[in-house]
Amino acid sequence: MMKNTILLLCCAALFACKQPAQKQNSADTTAQTADTAKAKTAITNKLITPGRSIGDIVLSGDVANVSQLLGRPDSSDAAMGSSLMVWHKAGGYRTSVFAHRKMGDKDEIISRIQKVLVNSPEYKTAEGLGVGSSLDEIKKSYNLKPTSDYQNKTGKVQVYTDLDKGISFEIDATGKCVGVVVHQLHDTSVAYLNMH
Repeated sequence: MMKNTILLLCCAALFACKQPAQKQNSADTTAQTADTAKAKTAITNKLITPGRSIGDIVLSGDVANVSQLLGRPDSSDAAMGSSLMVWHKAGGYRTSVFAHRKMGDKDEIISRIQKVLVNSPEYKTAEGLGVGSSLDEIKKSYNLKPTSDYQNKTGKVQVYTDLDKGISFEIDATGKCVGVVVHQLHDTSVAYLNMH
């Protein structure tokens, strides 16, 4: 009888010792989950999703939302229901948004985002591609065709587009990406529009 009592007390003591550890593990798990959620949010805000979005700027969304997100644009140009707005950031980086109103449509007062361009290396695709990536690296994930070119301060920049995925990459003379553009799938009129 005495042995059974000692055995029960030992089991109770072991059980009691494990309780705080389990609570601590539960607290650790909760903290890890919160940290993971924050990391995912940070990544999502810098994620390039071809044919859909760059960060929090979503194609077909109301361009007024971008102004709420980024503030008043540093420059803008509007005519014939279309607008191009540019926000400049430290380091020479910029975000450009092209939007268009469908005149005569029931929601013609809303200017819908058609195309977004970023030249900051902090934005990346799910494959980790963006400004600074080489053309060869990008071609491993995208079926690119040259669509247009323009001159910048350092020379000619060739634009390569994957119309099936809704993304374009601006490649400089060194073969490095200097800008990424997201646009609607198969929309050549928007894909080939120069935002410079």
